[in-house]
Amino acid sequence: MSFTTKVLMIMALVLFAPASFASAEDYVPASSGKRFTPVKGPEIRVITGATLGVPIFLNVDSEVVRPGADMYAWVGLDIEWLVFAVGFGAAWNAIDLDTVPGGEGLGRSPMTRLYVTPEIRFQVPKAKAVLPYLSGAFDANWWRHRDANISTSCSVWYCSTRARFEFAPGFTGKVGMGIKAGERVYVDIGMKYSFTGAGNFFDSTQRWLTPFAGVIYRGDPG
Repeated sequence: MSFTTKVLMIMALVLFAPASFASAEDYVPASSGKRFTPVKGPEIRVITGATLGVPIFLNVDSEVVRPGADMYAWVGLDIEWLVFAVGFGAAWNAIDLDTVPGGEGLGRSPMTRLYVTPEIRFQVPKAKAVLPYLSGAFDANWWRHRDANISTSCSVWYCSTRARFEFAPGFTGKVGMGIKAGERVYVDIGMKYSFTGAGNFFDSTQRWLTPFAGVIYRGDPG
């Protein structure tokens, strides 16, 4: 073997020997490719609930417009931190016209409110035992009270109502908290602040608070 051949063999060993001693852990088949973990999207589920509240009007004579009852049910799409919902409700407040000048003998009768309300809710879904939330909603309200034609001695709206449903739009802001009572069930407590424009029923903007309690059910994620 010539001297030149020996030199070439030594050079080959120096260049290629390190690759032959590489560990099996360093070897990745060319056909394997890299696998990427897909990004997990938000959990989407159906959420529903119902509440019972006590509407208390703020800018009226509390001896005339008494605290009442409010029943509300809703259903929505829960996207973890955000809920899009629609609700339906009915409320009643007693109006005591006996306490109004000129209304003696008319007694106490209910004022009825029927309403439909699309709602957007922001919630904190990651807490283990509670579900705090804040929401805003547009209210499509229909109001009704008995015929009361005593406007000659009283200029307030409840002295000139008519016995038919009349429209007055409004808005409701709500703050509440669900307290976990089961796998998917929460006890719901909170407060609503509502106002309604004059519309066809009132002569000015009316405001009221509604403390409430109820239940929330969050379904399984889809």
